[in-house]
Amino acid sequence: MPSPEDHLMTSIIIAHRGLDETYPENTISAFKAALEMGMAIEIDVRGTSDDELIVLHDDTVDRTTDGEGRVAQMTLAEVKALDAGSWWNEKFAGERIPTLMETFDAVKEFGTAETSLVIEMKTLDPGCITKICDGLAERGLLGSTVGIGLIHLSVDVRRRFYEGSADFQCATGASTATELPVAIADPYSSWIYVRYVMSTEEVQAVHDGGKKIIASGPDIMTNLDNSVVSAKAGVDTIMSYHPDALAARLV
Repeated sequence: MPSPEDHLMTSIIIAHRGLDETYPENTISAFKAALEMGMAIEIDVRGTSDDELIVLHDDTVDRTTDGEGRVAQMTLAEVKALDAGSWWNEKFAGERIPTLMETFDAVKEFGTAETSLVIEMKTLDPGCITKICDGLAERGLLGSTVGIGLIHLSVDVRRRFYEGSADFQCATGASTATELPVAIADPYSSWIYVRYVMSTEEVQAVHDGGKKIIASGPDIMTNLDNSVVSAKAGVDTIMSYHPDALAARLV
């Protein structure tokens, strides 16, 4: 039986939007830096007006680029023309908003963790499920990727991804302990996106149910002490706003 100390070493840190305390969020540079440290990355996926998939958190480009406008009303070419680095620091001038496939390529090249990618679906655009499943399969990344966002919020979306590929790993959600039994029983998920601090017994119940855990939520992502408690409880992955600092604690 693994000891609590073993769990500190084995819980994978998920860098939220990459190493976004040091690099511009949701960019290849932020992703590469986290992946090279042995972390997973969490990314936000949405579609352009020409049904291309890009990685961007907001529904507009205003906050993180030198442009403005709603992504859903912009073409990929228009999005790619924007500078996504200078807003953070001039040394990142010329950084571009990555496409999802460019991000997959970075994960394939630099990812080393057993779980290296968490995809948060912000929109569900025509053909996106096939594109995502095929893109991951072509790069051998289905086994190291988990889907959340619209996926963990809807059993219908999980079912559609399962139909796209039975090997795509969906997460369902549990915001409280009372929601955990339903999450464990969910037929279309192999992970649970848990948004509270779990006990060791609850973690064991999830694992006994054949599922893995993403520990998340504000009480974990912003609180290093709670992240360490989660690691000691045996969670599989921990999403963090402070991945560098958390890495220093989990040694």
